[in-house]
Amino acid sequence: MNALLTTPKQNRLLSALPAAEYLRLEPELEAVSLAPGQVIYEAGDTLEFLYFPTAGIISLLWTTASGATSELAMTGNDGLVGIPAVLGSETTTHRAVVQSPGSAYRIRSEVAHWVLDQGGELLRLVILYAQALMTQMAQIALCNRHHSVEQQLCRWILLCLDRLPGVQLNTTQATMAQLLGVRRVAVSEAAGKLQAAGLITYSRGQITILDRPKLEARACECYAAMKKESDRLLRSMPNVLNPPRVRPSPKNIRTRAEKRFKHMQVSTPCSPADVNRLVHELQVRQIELELQNEEIANAYAEADTVRERYSDLYDFAPVAYVTLDALGVIRQTNLAGAILLGIKRSQIKQHRFGASVSAAFLSEFNQFLADVLDGRARKTCEIELNPTQQRGVSIVHIEAIADEGGRECQMVISDVTVQRRSEYALREREQYLRALLDNFPFLVWLKDDQSRFLAVNRPFAAQFGWPSAESLVGKTDFDIASQDLAEAYRADDRAILESGKSKIVEEWIEDRGERRWSETFKSPVTLDERVIGTVGFARDITARKNAEAALRESEEQFRTLTTLAPVGIYLTDTQGQCIYVNSRWCEMAGVKPHEALGDGWKNALHPEDRDKVFASWEKMVASQGKWGTEYRFKTREGKTTWVYALASPLWDAAGEVVKYLGINMDITERKQMEQE
Repeated sequence: MNALLTTPKQNRLLSALPAAEYLRLEPELEAVSLAPGQVIYEAGDTLEFLYFPTAGIISLLWTTASGATSELAMTGNDGLVGIPAVLGSETTTHRAVVQSPGSAYRIRSEVAHWVLDQGGELLRLVILYAQALMTQMAQIALCNRHHSVEQQLCRWILLCLDRLPGVQLNTTQATMAQLLGVRRVAVSEAAGKLQAAGLITYSRGQITILDRPKLEARACECYAAMKKESDRLLRSMPNVLNPPRVRPSPKNIRTRAEKRFKHMQVSTPCSPADVNRLVHELQVRQIELELQNEEIANAYAEADTVRERYSDLYDFAPVAYVTLDALGVIRQTNLAGAILLGIKRSQIKQHRFGASVSAAFLSEFNQFLADVLDGRARKTCEIELNPTQQRGVSIVHIEAIADEGGRECQMVISDVTVQRRSEYALREREQYLRALLDNFPFLVWLKDDQSRFLAVNRPFAAQFGWPSAESLVGKTDFDIASQDLAEAYRADDRAILESGKSKIVEEWIEDRGERRWSETFKSPVTLDERVIGTVGFARDITARKNAEAALRESEEQFRTLTTLAPVGIYLTDTQGQCIYVNSRWCEMAGVKPHEALGDGWKNALHPEDRDKVFASWEKMVASQGKWGTEYRFKTREGKTTWVYALASPLWDAAGEVVKYLGINMDITERKQMEQE
């Protein structure tokens, strides 16, 4: 077995025990290896041992009568296997099988019961772990019932990673399908999706995790719930192992004993009884010394444990700890600090911290260091560090305090580069959005679900006489409009919030005593399929409305004029297609209005006059001049009507002919008189 895996302290429960309790338990622990597929116990077995894994994973499985299996929970170095025995049961209803190889320490159940009956720290830790295990079982049952195979696979991979070192898992699709209680093809499909998304690689029974944050994002909420309960368990473990005690120094015990012996009046034993009494006393003293030595050994073991724990906390902390002397030379740093500064820990005393500070911030940092040492008070600053081989330019937040003598500055350094750049990008985006809103030709506003203004643009504020867009934040329509209008606006907002549909409204509004037309567009704002507010745009359409009204009035006047006119009026395009004729023209031609449109008017011409009319019309079109001629209409009933036709082109703004307007005057009587 690997020597690195044989210390019981690698199990979190055992490492959290006070030194005295751990030393009493350690002789009872037996190291064992865990092989893949090894069955720790079957359902219904008597639990002879409790197992404290130090490496590897043990799955707790439930097997149905048909032989199908499903994983209830998994245990690694975060807990123990054999909780039913702790809770008072001699047997178990499920199997415990080694999923990932490793090692463990086991203790006989009867010995564990005796230790737990003492009511020490182990009992409290085991109860906490039992609660975390029950949470894990309940969450897995919920996950298997309500979440997809892909989400279950993500949850299972993350739980394994929390209990194993590194980013690799050795398992097969068949094993994963068996543990999840699903078909193998479903696991294959889910693993393929994760691999295609660049989250994992899977080859020959080995899974390598490439992007854990994205894997956590794709997992369901079950993993987060189990992780939260596990973290709560760790936070519940004691911060100190034992209360501080007075510890005698073993180095001066002999010297102190010699001095005390010289001042003692020692009498020589004179009788066998005195000799026996003296021997008895020496033996008792010897036992007392052995007990004292045991206490001293326990105290030093406890001290070593405390030192190791706090040394690990210091070295592997996610933030940098750096200590400087008065000249700015690095005296001490943890691993995170060495990585941040790009230096080796063995050479820290050869480096000044200022050498890592950007030139633009160097004078500021030197003044900061002097202020901390002189004032001996906690201070903070934010500076830029030069790039290293491992990173680019970094922005760091420093919190520092001096020691009691003012000789050293102890700093906690946090890398806030991503946060500051994100804040800058957010401010930049807000400025772009503000510029877009303020230069938008419409009135723009954004409201929350209570119809309070979250943001407006400058034209909106100016429209209602407010000094700035910011002054309207938090206000409502009742602060800017009359009671009737505000209530109408509020009703529109409620309808949009409830329906989730947009709305366009054209309405009269009061603007400085003048009523004007406004076109308003309102739309819901949704987040996670929930309506959280409304956004609106409004523009002044008074000019358009006035133009439309004038156009309608003009059209009505034209239609009235042409209807009552005593002559026939017609309108054609440049190709001679009829667009409009009035009723008098239809009476002359003996057709209905729709029959004259297009080429239909040509059918009303007298057959003998058609060629003359067409030739004359083409001549007018070519010259773009006026046209006047006489011709006849012949109706279906055979009636002939003489007309005198006049036509003139109509030009657009570019000087192009777009239509022809003409009139027909009935000259039948005149023609008859001429014939007579």
